[in-house]
Amino acid sequence: MLNLERLRSLENSEFTQTVIPTDASLRWSERYDLELLNLLSTSGLIKIIHSCGHNLISDFESDALVSVVSETFLRHFSPLFMEEELVIHIRIVSVSDSAEVRFSGSVVQLGTEAGSFEFSRKFISVDFFRRAFGA
Repeated sequence: MLNLERLRSLENSEFTQTVIPTDASLRWSERYDLELLNLLSTSGLIKIIHSCGHNLISDFESDALVSVVSETFLRHFSPLFMEEELVIHIRIVSVSDSAEVRFSGSVVQLGTEAGSFEFSRKFISVDFFRRAFGA
């Protein structure tokens, strides 16, 4: 059972997480000649941001409950380098009665803001997935 009141106590809390992207699957690789620049892809940045949000609320998950990304928006306005520290500033904006957690924040690398984001994670019953997909 999700402790909604405890989760709501995190509303308006701000966190900072640092990440150094080293996984080659996160690299921008649409063109070989530009892949050599060793830049982080936008989809890789989204994966990192979603993971940061998950880290903040994963203690609320259980064998019966999981959080999934239900909405996302990213503005990626400056190149980001692989293997260089990212600073993710993330805030829990709200927690709804339907167990949806809204996040917002920004991404900084080498002292320059390179992106901003908003996304939601919703708590879903694991049994729902098992029934829906026959697992």
